[in-house]
Amino acid sequence: MFVAAVLSALAPSLAQNAPSPPPTPYQFRDANLHHIPDYDVLSLTFPPDLWQLAIAPRDDYLAKINQDPLPLQNLRLLLGLGEFVHETSTENLNAYFDNPAATLAPDVLKALTAAELSDRARVLAEAITVFGTNYPVDNRKRADFFSKSFLRVGEGILPDLSKPPTDTEIKLLELGKQFIGKIKFRGEVEGYAARDSVVAAALKQARENLSDDNRLSYLQEQLLPGPSGFGDAATIQAEIAQMPPAYRTVYVLTLLMGELFNGGMHQFFSNSSGAFAPHAAQALRDVGMDTAATTVDQAIAMFPKPYPISTQERRRVSFAHDWNAWDDKLDALTHDVDGEDIRKALTTYALRQDILPR
Repeated sequence: MFVAAVLSALAPSLAQNAPSPPPTPYQFRDANLHHIPDYDVLSLTFPPDLWQLAIAPRDDYLAKINQDPLPLQNLRLLLGLGEFVHETSTENLNAYFDNPAATLAPDVLKALTAAELSDRARVLAEAITVFGTNYPVDNRKRADFFSKSFLRVGEGILPDLSKPPTDTEIKLLELGKQFIGKIKFRGEVEGYAARDSVVAAALKQARENLSDDNRLSYLQEQLLPGPSGFGDAATIQAEIAQMPPAYRTVYVLTLLMGELFNGGMHQFFSNSSGAFAPHAAQALRDVGMDTAATTVDQAIAMFPKPYPISTQERRRVSFAHDWNAWDDKLDALTHDVDGEDIRKALTTYALRQDILPR
């Protein structure tokens, strides 16, 4: 589920929360909003669910995916690796190995080999050898190879950000130069799906049976990142106005759901998502959730008039104080808006508007 896996507290807010504007002005484009590529159909149908490795043992995870035929096991492992492959960032391997997902590195290497992705397999094999003769699938042991590892944060062991990089990190950064290219990686996985009869059949069936919920998930992901909530009010309004009304409804409610799941109504308004609060109220009415829209209106009424659309201004006039009764009142409104109900209503709305991609 998109809501549970992406909009949860395990993921960052969907709004742009770094207080710097995007390098180029936002422009709405609909080129990727109508057709779901094979890679994404596979990701939606066979999600790697790597978040489970943060709470469950490696063997439990493998036992679960081993219920699938071997080619589909390999597919899930490849899709999991794909979450760390970037188009240009050479820090991809550092990020991967400093993550619980890398407990699966030996299994992923086998999957790359089976899928005939020989160049990726060669680089990953070299990266694994950086850790010595016996690769540490144990996250705690692998953390010792990093100067700033986050692998043991759950134990209360925070990284010392002042430390210089280790030899391991330097070597992984160098190898990462050979591992870039997310577009290429997507094509490689789609090539595997075309070559393997089991995966090809699964892909065909997956596309035919793709749920409306998954189609909405893809649409939401393609709309992000969208208009920024940073900058002056006129710029923010001009950017959000570029979105056709139906897509704007999906976008602002995606932001709202993300904040509700992640930190509640208070977070929605204090983050850049809050720049779109008036649009969120209208969007809730668009999808037939009038009561929730009234709740957002009540929250908006707690701010100075006119409502401060600019995030910098809103933070200055309403959040530059220690938490007090006003914050409690704003946060309490969270309980009057159900994110799951919004998603159901949004799916129905998107179907009615005929904007779900195929």
